[in-house]
Amino acid sequence: MKRGALLPLILVPGLAVPLMAPPALADPRPETPVRSIDWGACEEEVAGAECGTLAVPLDWDDPDGEAIDLALARIPAGDPEARIGSLVINPGGPGGSGVDFALYATEVFSPEVLARFDIVGFDPRGVGRSNPVVCSLDVLQDDPGPLFENRAALDARAAYNEVLRQDCRENTGPLYDHVDSLSVVHDIDAIRAAVGDERLTFFGVSYGTLMGQQYAQAYPDRVRAIVLDSVMDHDLDTREYLSTQAEAAQDVFDAFVAWCEGSTQCALSGQDPRALWTDLLKRADAGELVVPEIPEDPWVVTAEDLIGMAFSSGYGPDWHDFASTLAWLDDPEGVEFPEGAGFPEEESGPLGPQDAAAAGGSAQADEGSADQLVPYAYPAVLCNDYALPVRGYGDWSALMRGNQRQVAPDVRYGMLAVDDVASCLGHEEVRNPQAPADASGSEPLLVINSLHDPATGYNWAVNLAEQLGDDGVLVTYEGTGHAVYGRTECTTEVVDEYLVHERLPAEGTRCAAAPVDVEEDTALLEALPQSGADTLADVVSRIRGADARE
Repeated sequence: MKRGALLPLILVPGLAVPLMAPPALADPRPETPVRSIDWGACEEEVAGAECGTLAVPLDWDDPDGEAIDLALARIPAGDPEARIGSLVINPGGPGGSGVDFALYATEVFSPEVLARFDIVGFDPRGVGRSNPVVCSLDVLQDDPGPLFENRAALDARAAYNEVLRQDCRENTGPLYDHVDSLSVVHDIDAIRAAVGDERLTFFGVSYGTLMGQQYAQAYPDRVRAIVLDSVMDHDLDTREYLSTQAEAAQDVFDAFVAWCEGSTQCALSGQDPRALWTDLLKRADAGELVVPEIPEDPWVVTAEDLIGMAFSSGYGPDWHDFASTLAWLDDPEGVEFPEGAGFPEEESGPLGPQDAAAAGGSAQADEGSADQLVPYAYPAVLCNDYALPVRGYGDWSALMRGNQRQVAPDVRYGMLAVDDVASCLGHEEVRNPQAPADASGSEPLLVINSLHDPATGYNWAVNLAEQLGDDGVLVTYEGTGHAVYGRTECTTEVVDEYLVHERLPAEGTRCAAAPVDVEEDTALLEALPQSGADTLADVVSRIRGADARE
């Protein structure tokens, strides 16, 4: 299954923010209330699906205080007599709907897993149907983007972030400040108790892997099996966070070049793809890369547009479309655009309701409202999970022009990491700051990652495996793409053996890459800017929405 599945504390002049993040929740393991879930019919017509809600404390530091309802969906085990228990799942984001993930479980999980487990998905607090973080569309449309050429632009982004935070907090209520992943971990334990499992079986993808890591640390004696597919690394400072994702983005671009040079299916066959890319970037930087096909508004392609294309093409990977698009951009008159792809008939604005909903949850805006509210959980979650200080514009410039350009000479930076840092400029409290993963006392965790992943790089998986030591095993999928389970018979079997039989693969297990099949490519333009009005932030929104770092 293809999924496109991502915070920080920033110091800038004029912003009074602490150098040290406050501690995480006062009690790392609060008492878990055992409450029931009243399962009933789902609004969605999915065969066998059941939906319900579970009440949990809004603030786990005050378990007897105000409560919120978590939305859940369940696909009961296909073989009740062989049922093991529940498999709790999360698709990442942050902002992805676990309810939607569960409703489509039959398209994701193997027949054996579907037979042996109830598949239980939940919308994390602040997401989708679980009291979503909501913000004014008018404010979201003012997003100035994540790239800054001078101090004034950096300060303007910090000021915008403060306006957005206050708007989202006012429209969401007190939950806005309690959507960190450690709070979600305690919610997961409440789900485990409610479904009657003594130990948790969990499958998390991308940002959902942070929940799994932290559950094993908070509740090590309650772990049965935890799969971490395409992992987050929660032990990186600012420089490491930016540079490791830039390395991952460059690695995927290098993999694309290697594929293109060795494939007769590449539209750039016979050319030097890296040289063509360099030339396109140069033309884009000079404002000379113009696509005339959009009526009355030619698309002036920017370097950010190109970098967004390269990044998003690594999710599938969708390299056939990417190569064809590059060839077409180089010579629009001489190259036929890929079949099934093309520009939409109508242009979109800087950020439409569908984009914000994709980035932050599944709820829809009221299009008839003068002051539309749309779900947008991403920065509220990220900025409570990562503290990544940047000490002014000089530090930012050094990180972008020095550190990132050195490790990513072709793609320049890791776009999700840059957007993460920019989105959290000026954030004053980080409830769940970084720390090494520690699953001591837990059953060992299964870590599985693509060798070439633009969003959660293999370097993060290696780092996490080193942190876990004997408490985790890393499986390497030798191909490209984001999210690994189901890509090949090997990746499915190693996960199923662990989930069903609690058998870990041997250390160093590797699964061969699947062929890059042109028939399975999706239209790349679904994740690309649709007009000259679009920004890099919109590309990020589409990628996060496709993600479901989803």
